[in-house]
Amino acid sequence: MIFAASINAQIISGLVIDESNAPVEIATIVMQTPDSVYINSAVSDSTGRFSIRYNTETSIYRLIVQHLLYETSENLYSNQNELIIKLKEKENILGEVTVKGERPLVRLIDGKITYDMPQLISGKVVSNAYETMLHLPGVSEQNGVLTLAGASSVTVIINGKATSMPYENLMAALKMYPAENIQSAEVMYSAPPQYHIRGAAINIVMKDADVDNNFQGQINGNYTQKYYANHSEGASIMFATPKLDVDINYSHNFNHSKTDHDILSNHLFNGNINKIEQFNRGIRKNNEHLFRIETDYSLNDKSTIDMTYTTLVTPNIDNNEASNGSLSNSISHMEESSPQQLHNISLDYSSGQSFKAGIEYTYFKDRKIQHFQEIMAGKETEFTANSAQGINRYRVFTDKSHTLPKDWKLNYGAQYMYAVDKSSQTYHSKVNENISASNMDSRQKEYTTNAYLGFEKSIGEKLSITAAITPEYYKLGNYDEWTIFPSLEATYVISPSHIMQLSFSSDKTYASYWELHGAVGYLNSYAEVHGNPLLRPYKDYSSQFSYIMKNKYIITLYHNYQDDYFCQLPYQTQNKLSLIYKTTNFDYKQKLGLNLIVPFNLGNVVSSRMTLNGFYDKVKASDFHDISFENNKFVLYSRLDNTLNISSKPNIKAEIAGAYMTKNIQGPGELSTLWNMDTGVKWTFFNNLAELRVKGTDLFNSWSPNMIMKYNTQDLRLNIIPDSRSISVSFTFKFGGYDKSYENISTSRFGTK
Repeated sequence: MIFAASINAQIISGLVIDESNAPVEIATIVMQTPDSVYINSAVSDSTGRFSIRYNTETSIYRLIVQHLLYETSENLYSNQNELIIKLKEKENILGEVTVKGERPLVRLIDGKITYDMPQLISGKVVSNAYETMLHLPGVSEQNGVLTLAGASSVTVIINGKATSMPYENLMAALKMYPAENIQSAEVMYSAPPQYHIRGAAINIVMKDADVDNNFQGQINGNYTQKYYANHSEGASIMFATPKLDVDINYSHNFNHSKTDHDILSNHLFNGNINKIEQFNRGIRKNNEHLFRIETDYSLNDKSTIDMTYTTLVTPNIDNNEASNGSLSNSISHMEESSPQQLHNISLDYSSGQSFKAGIEYTYFKDRKIQHFQEIMAGKETEFTANSAQGINRYRVFTDKSHTLPKDWKLNYGAQYMYAVDKSSQTYHSKVNENISASNMDSRQKEYTTNAYLGFEKSIGEKLSITAAITPEYYKLGNYDEWTIFPSLEATYVISPSHIMQLSFSSDKTYASYWELHGAVGYLNSYAEVHGNPLLRPYKDYSSQFSYIMKNKYIITLYHNYQDDYFCQLPYQTQNKLSLIYKTTNFDYKQKLGLNLIVPFNLGNVVSSRMTLNGFYDKVKASDFHDISFENNKFVLYSRLDNTLNISSKPNIKAEIAGAYMTKNIQGPGELSTLWNMDTGVKWTFFNNLAELRVKGTDLFNSWSPNMIMKYNTQDLRLNIIPDSRSISVSFTFKFGGYDKSYENISTSRFGTK
């Protein structure tokens, strides 16, 4: 059991009720100093309860309680930590005039675009934090990855903490946390350097724990029918006291999917066009066990310690693919020779808001064995391939800030990361064929050191500026480089409901460790995967200009430029009949676009939001294997989300959404048009403690792109047979309240491929 400390210093909690002593749900409670300086805020839950944590030393504070159906309450309190606040119902009807109010969907808080999540997901068919993020304006999912309109990539952090959980595991963890526990979401196109991330970020702010309800949690289960059945189960409990929080989470996921695709290739070899048709049918199965324990302990009113242990174990992987066609027939089976393991432990210390420091250790182990058999006229191949990877990574960081006269704030800090990667791949032929040239045994050491210096400045009441510069030294093997990353964010408040924001950020993206070893893998009788030891990291420069009108309409003009951009694409090699998948550097990739978000209501029954994103995409490579290319296209993405209030008693909500995307590009290739439709129904019952949800995703199985690559010597078509349609049934039962904050452990570069 691991013990840790939260960054919380003091807590006030209470109950919001109406004149008949019934609890008032979704009331906004804002805490201020006596001179109206914002401290923190909260939203009352289904039982009317709320709690607010704060770090100021004041004993006198102001609470402003607001609700659409009640008069605003505003009072000063002194040394009171448990409150009962009674609201008076509004006199909404005045003769023939009806007074209507609308709580702002989005606000600007400390320079961050902040969404009121309880309002945003009200009535939505969502069950967890991951699904909640998909309802953020501008956020969508593409190929299992979250994207933010106007940003090249986006990092998810929780309660301002950025650590290093692998992306896919972070997403799996988010799917086990209840949506109701999210208080707000902060969208930043240029994250402050003290988060130790660069570029765009979404900070999920969880509701504070209720110390009066010290045993809290939930159990949940989900059954999803795609082509095959999938299921997941989980439980979360938390014990909270004024000094100590203990949080335990466990989830199990059984994943079963098909990976079918057809390769139609006109392959130029020895001056002749060879027509190759390979039809590949694959099945993937695995079990995942995710366990996390976090304990937060407050040393005193200012100093806290947070210690967290996370483990993800995949005891078995069963991947099978059969390839049949004009070239040959092959069978491939891959499994784990020992369970894949990830272990992460972190220790953070915080002294108020001005000093933070932490250490972190990550261990990753992956052992796979592939059994491959190919049947080809005049040639038979059969072998086993053993691949292994072991990674030890260490991280230390420190941050410090100073509040200076005339509304200046100085921030500085540093971070050091050291990783050792030991990877190998060994082939064993079963037909006396010498394939030892594909063997690989490598050990790499990676060093990353950076420091940042930044400032925050308010100019009057309307303009605020945040800027920073981060020099970084990076070394991996014989490659080393110094890079300077600037960032800037300027916000101008025209009025409380009209805001303009300008952002600029820079970042660098590294390839996975396995790709850098140069290992060769065989997918089927025609397709191979090659590593690239010469692969260079690429730099990303991103700028955005956003205008928020009436706290809900958002217009964003953006430009992204990625120097030395890389991605993995297929290539018909000229020296043999093989399709090579290899990650290579391009000259650049850039995108210029405009994103528009328009929410609207149709009466009192339907709440809708339209998203339009039009962009010009361009990519250029002077040396893509042995050819060069330049490709560009204008792309339009559109989506309409609708929420329907079927009934209040019983509480039944429904939603229906559809999206459409025109043809896009990927390197020299072209991706097909995409469209989809989702729908769902949610029934909340048993005093709002239980939820039953039925949801259909991509009902027409149409959100999987095909690719055509017809350029220079390349003539190829990849047809994906989709497995994206799903029907799911999920149930959640909650007991007490619940709060969750965790860090993400980045091993996106780990794993054998």
